[in-house]
Amino acid sequence: MDPIYSRQTMGQRMGFGVRPALLIIDLQNAFTSDEMLGGYNINDAIRNTETLLKASREAGIPVAHVRFCTSNDGSDIGSFGLKIPRLKEMVDGEWRAEIVDALKPLQNEYVSVKRHASAFFGTSLQAWLTFQQVDTLLITGCATSGCVRASTIDASAYGYRPMVVVECVGDRAQQPHEYNLFDMEQRYADLVTLDETRAYLKSLQGAAAPALA
Repeated sequence: MDPIYSRQTMGQRMGFGVRPALLIIDLQNAFTSDEMLGGYNINDAIRNTETLLKASREAGIPVAHVRFCTSNDGSDIGSFGLKIPRLKEMVDGEWRAEIVDALKPLQNEYVSVKRHASAFFGTSLQAWLTFQQVDTLLITGCATSGCVRASTIDASAYGYRPMVVVECVGDRAQQPHEYNLFDMEQRYADLVTLDETRAYLKSLQGAAAPALA
């Protein structure tokens, strides 16, 4: 790492807060294959997120699933579809746009669709997190350099503590994955391991959480 980052005191650790939520971004069938929109370590991220989702449910924390899709021929995703034409194939209701079976939402979990990168843009995610009195967001999903990064930046802007769970985020290529993890840690988020996140969630079990109004 270039010493300029430490000289400018970047990359300081925030630590977990007291009321977390799990955010799962775009872990959909289309991202399981590099013939569609997947690649590199996304399938590993799906398997690790399955483990974290189980721990989150056991801890009783709020869980949010946000996925990308188009409602028609892709005209509703604007210039995003011009840059990445295959996104026009992510039609709502079709197999490739559905959340992978291993991560299917439960009835009491937040589910939303988005038309761009950030899980916050054009969704009610922020309002839901506010109602849940969340202060910490455990971020998982794909792609690290795209939708995960955009959602992490917005989470920081809204005042949450973004915790990017390293084993639970993936990208279609190694270099953008690693660079964006580094950059997010310097500017917006803590990078946390799956093991330390599970330990944190276990510490919450049986503890008195702040009551909802």
